[in-house]
Parts: sequence; structure tokens; C-alpha cells
Amino acid sequence: MRNLTVMAMFLVLGGCGSAVENAAKAVLAQVDNPKSARFNNVRSTPEGNICGQVKYKDASGNYSGYMAYAAIRHDDGYEAVIDRDGNNATVRAICTAPQDLALAQMSGNAGAQASTGKWQVRIASGSNMGNITDMASRLVEGGFMANFVQQNGETQVYLGPYDSKAEAEQKRGELMASKGIDSLVLPFDSTAK
Repeated sequence: MRNLTVMAMFLVLGGCGSAVENAAKAVLAQVDNPKSARFNNVRSTPEGNICGQVKYKDASGNYSGYMAYAAIRHDDGYEAVIDRDGNNATVRAICTAPQDLALAQMSGNAGAQASTGKWQVRIASGSNMGNITDMASRLVEGGFMANFVQQNGETQVYLGPYDSKAEAEQKRGELMASKGIDSLVLPFDSTAK
């Protein structure tokens, strides 16, 4: 029995210090109730940063919605940045796939408008999506009706169209808060098939 206990302690200690665990510690240092924290969609970037979503209980004991975070790797550990309002440029720049970042910047330009006057929410591609079937289940379970489109050899997932950018932004916020799924608000493309 003693050998089994020593072996269990060795295995637990052997797992300490991984990048994901160290990043989680940096995130937990910034939340109100660290013991209640729940993580979702945790992934690493090619630069060694860790991205994901976190939710935790507030002082009243109620869970917050999911918030995206970036744990930025430094020589002496990780620095966590939590996107509390859904618009943190640092978290977006570190955690959004390059092609999604380019789309977001393009649609954010002052001159960009939806030619149809409508807007859509595009689920961020890459490791955030995981298995398409699982993504569809998570969306339906949360009451989100999605459209799946094959574009440039990959499946794109959209919600909408919505009549205004504000309505699409609200849906984007609901998606992150309830399911921890990152997404972008873009002009509706009626030609996508």
C-alpha cells in the first residue's frame, strides 16, 4: 500500500509544471474563486502561448459566463490576460487563427459593410472547432441554429444572418458565455455555399 501511495505521489508530481498547468495557475491568480474555475477549449499556439476559455463563481456563488484568455509565455512563466468584455485586442491577436484575424480586421475597417445589410457570426476555425459533429451538438444543445458551409476545402460554421451588427455581436457574446466558443462577427456573405 505504501509503495502504491508513493507511486501515486510521483505520478502527480511528475505532471506538475506542464505548460497548460502553469498557464492555468496564471489564470487562476486573476479570478475571484479559483477553486470553482472551469476551463474549456484549452490549446497551445505555435509560439508556446496557451489559449482557452474560463468561467468561475463570483462572490455571490453564481457562475460567470465563459471568458477567453491568453496565457503569454515568458522565460519565467506565464502572464495571463482574461478577456472580460469580449473585446480584448491582446487575447484576440494571440488566440485567433491568422485567417480569422485577417477576416476580423477586414470586417472591422470603417469602409466594410455588409452588402446585404445583414451580419453573421462565424465560429472561429482551427483547433477551437474540434470535430464538426461535436461542434454541431454543442451549438444545438445551447439553442444555436448553425449553418455549415464548405469553403476553400474546409467547413465553416455560421450563425445568422442577423439584421444588425449589434444583434450579431449579442449572439457572439451569448455563444462565448454559454458554450465558451470563440467567434467573429462578419458581414453576411449570401454567395457562400
